[in-house]
Amino acid sequence: MRHKRYIFLFILTVSVSLLVIGCVYNVISGKPWYANIMVQFFLNLPLCIGLGFIDFGVINLIYKRLKQRNNAVRILVDIVLTTALAVLLTYILNFLLMGGHGNFWHILRNSLPVVPWNWIIVLQIEIFFYSLQRSEMEKQMAVIEKEKALYQFEVLKNQINPHFLFNSLNVLASLAYQDAEKTNRFAKKLSTVYRYLLTTHGRAMVTVQEELAFVESYLYLEHIRFGDALHVEIEDDLRNHHCLVIPASIQMLVENALKHNISTKKSPLIVHISIGNEGITVRNNLQLRNYVTSNGAGLKNLQRQYALYGTLVEILKDEKEFVVKLPFVGGDVNRLNTI
Repeated sequence: MRHKRYIFLFILTVSVSLLVIGCVYNVISGKPWYANIMVQFFLNLPLCIGLGFIDFGVINLIYKRLKQRNNAVRILVDIVLTTALAVLLTYILNFLLMGGHGNFWHILRNSLPVVPWNWIIVLQIEIFFYSLQRSEMEKQMAVIEKEKALYQFEVLKNQINPHFLFNSLNVLASLAYQDAEKTNRFAKKLSTVYRYLLTTHGRAMVTVQEELAFVESYLYLEHIRFGDALHVEIEDDLRNHHCLVIPASIQMLVENALKHNISTKKSPLIVHISIGNEGITVRNNLQLRNYVTSNGAGLKNLQRQYALYGTLVEILKDEKEFVVKLPFVGGDVNRLNTI
């Protein structure tokens, strides 16, 4: 229905512009503005509609080839190519109508009135493609928002689930009888974890510095719970703290390692987190549990989140270790203000 409306407007614009330009051309030529206007109109209308569809085909091809380029560059290319093509086709038609005879400049001068008419048609086609591009962007943003909501729901569900809270409260209760200072610190770290999850719930990205501060609090809770059964190493040269990542992405990978692997004092789970120039690498040794009640939704959601920003999460696995490489999703913290 929408395309039919554009076709109707296109034909209407062709008709009106053809009448107006015909009248103007008559006046410039010293003739009455109405001289043979209807004859010229009905003779030229099919040709002009055909030329308009040729313009559409050319612009459509350029749109597909230069879709990722700056719109100003693409429109300039559109105007130059369609104008040259319109003049060439009109020149050939006039040349044939004159029986293959006539002065080059005379025929060219008679072909030039097609230029302003062609610009009007190109303008309308550009409006159509602008509308199409905007519609595609709106659909893409809707998909991004939906996927972001699913991911954030998964993160909150994983952390506010009864198991995590029950385990944390058990540890807190146990510490209360042993070490008041450690109990206080544990409670503060637990509140920091939930505060971070709630405050970043509506954000698409966070800085590496923010994420690492959150991971530090989360790891403190897990270290108290697992003790020597969990070893975590963080390799950080402090040069990439301004880069951007998906909220809770590192923590989700650590949690994933804890969920799927056995960890004991004799065979501790070793997690290594490395922050490099290209992104963040999280690796752990494999000591797989016999049975895990998980469908891998968390990792799949994380992959979809990164895919929405044109980046891929790389997953490597062999007999000894499991490795996930998270790319940065933005150049620096200044991009946060434009998202």
